[in-house]
Amino acid sequence: MGAASASPACETQRKMNQYFKSLDGLRAVAVGIVMIAHAGLPYPRSGGVGVDIFFVLSGFLITGILAKEFRDYGSISRKNFYVRRFLRLTPCLLACLLLFVGLSAFLAGHVRWDVVGICLTYTGDYARALFDYDLQSMGHGWSLAIEEQYYLVWPLAIILLERASGNNVTKFLILLATALAFSTYRAVMVGTFSAARIYYALDTHVDGLIFGSALAYFRPYLIGENPLPPFAYKLLSWVAVPLLTGATLYLMRKITWWDPWMGRYGFTFVAIAAGILIIDLTTSPVSLARPVLENRVLVYIGKISYGLYLYHLPIYDFLGNELSDQPRVVKVTIVMLVSLAVAAASYHFYEKKFLGLKRHFGHARKLPA
Repeated sequence: MGAASASPACETQRKMNQYFKSLDGLRAVAVGIVMIAHAGLPYPRSGGVGVDIFFVLSGFLITGILAKEFRDYGSISRKNFYVRRFLRLTPCLLACLLLFVGLSAFLAGHVRWDVVGICLTYTGDYARALFDYDLQSMGHGWSLAIEEQYYLVWPLAIILLERASGNNVTKFLILLATALAFSTYRAVMVGTFSAARIYYALDTHVDGLIFGSALAYFRPYLIGENPLPPFAYKLLSWVAVPLLTGATLYLMRKITWWDPWMGRYGFTFVAIAAGILIIDLTTSPVSLARPVLENRVLVYIGKISYGLYLYHLPIYDFLGNELSDQPRVVKVTIVMLVSLAVAAASYHFYEKKFLGLKRHFGHARKLPA
């Protein structure tokens, strides 16, 4: 049969499995926010918005992968999922920790092996949240810990969700309600617990991941038999996305992650704004943001963004000392270029060797159509 005679179900399946360059571009924006904030520039005031964008993206993409696996095979291989995540995340983390050890020995004459152990066990979130633990230039390990802990339980959560309902709207609503429950739980804790406890811990910062996961079920509903009418896409792309983007940019200028307002409302707002942008990028035929984020430079930076996120803080700390007498603009330019070079080399000559192994860890065969 020719492509023109493909069924609507097959066409929907093709769209669900489509790769979107714009999401790599969004990754580039997210890591850029973090890197600029850590460079000490006055704007943005903190990199928390970038991290929250990463969380929503991760939830959306990982849940899409798990839901597709269940749809294709009738089950999810948790062992293979964990192996694939290990191959994606751990080699780069080990290289970053090796860099941390080398720079620590060079600069301080000793190595904080406790920091290495916390990062390897993915417990940096609660180390910082409960004990205000100083992870030095591996302080960003808290966000890796949150994602890893989410990955640990999420395949089972998706198996239970898929068995409970075959309706994507129902699954979307269940996950949306769960995300809102966690955000309400966090809001109630503000004022009673420290800002670090609110920001760094899994239980108070998992709502963005779950909200992104909910969108992985909402998008198939939109691209299947229930697409939005043209005026709704225009409202989404030409009104909602620009307004939410502008509000987020303003938020990054006025408020830091430790502000109580962020714990009550801000993290939820950023997750919703990022989620609406993701829906725009992956469904709207009139998206204004998609051509911008599909820029080749942004897409490439998005592909190496994990390494950029990991390596930049140790590099910043080392070069910050070495370039302390240089003007800020010179120092920031050098540390960013060095971070980009290290992340690119890591991706092409090291990480891709492990990424290529992921293809060996999948189901052997699909269910009959």
